[in-house]
Amino acid sequence: MRSKLASPNSPNLMWSIMPMFYLSLALVFAPVIGGETAKAMEVSCPSSPLRSEGSSTDQDQLELLIKHATACVREKKPTLAVTLLTEVIRRTPTNAGAYLNRGSAQASTGEVALAISDYTTALHLQPDLFEAWYNRGTTFTHLRRYENAIADFTEAIRLKPDFALAYCNRGLANFQLGRFDDALADYTVAIDRDATLTYCYFNRGNLYLALGEYQRAIDDLTRALAIKTRDAVALSRRGQAYEALGQLDQALDNFQAALEIAPGLESAEEGLARITEQKKHSDRGR
Repeated sequence: MRSKLASPNSPNLMWSIMPMFYLSLALVFAPVIGGETAKAMEVSCPSSPLRSEGSSTDQDQLELLIKHATACVREKKPTLAVTLLTEVIRRTPTNAGAYLNRGSAQASTGEVALAISDYTTALHLQPDLFEAWYNRGTTFTHLRRYENAIADFTEAIRLKPDFALAYCNRGLANFQLGRFDDALADYTVAIDRDATLTYCYFNRGNLYLALGEYQRAIDDLTRALAIKTRDAVALSRRGQAYEALGQLDQALDNFQAALEIAPGLESAEEGLARITEQKKHSDRGR
């Protein structure tokens, strides 16, 4: 059982790991009144809430509201999406999908309590709505309510066993609770389900780094960087792993690359300073 974080094996490696994790909140626009999910690619987010058109049927107006709400989320205007979806809910108050999507929009505005309320209502209306379990679990994770998050992710996985994102975010919650074996198992299943999950490779690499399994950390962070090449934090974490293995040139390259992408990134600046100082001492000793 892994229960403790490893200490860095280099006497000159001084860092306190405060992992940065990527959480994915699914903005799933489920059907509100049957039929296929509205994709809304043909409309844009309106500048203000729509007024009812007398010549339109209720069905047409509802479909247009859904399309505009989807467009607002796509265009990163969640406040307008909330307004539009509130109107959808007023017209169809038992629609689980409308509550799910409004919850996602609420979460995007930072209204996490309202988001959780909407997800919970969606689940009362439709208990098998796995997206709502997942989104509520992700919101609980942001709130550091990790036990609640794990329970929700577990239910999402029960309903959809191949749901890679749920495994990965459950891994994060397990990590935060110090359940490193469970976290590692979840990350590994997530990657097996979907090998393109950049942030899950990052999370598992970060866990390996914290556990002192530096080569495995490098392998996972390298896979993450193969998918998302300009991830400064992943480069800095890989630099730390190289540094712990005494591979200072590779560490230096990673810290410098991270700073080119994100000037001022603290972990990379500190790593660069450590290695520069070590190289000075090494040169003096020659």
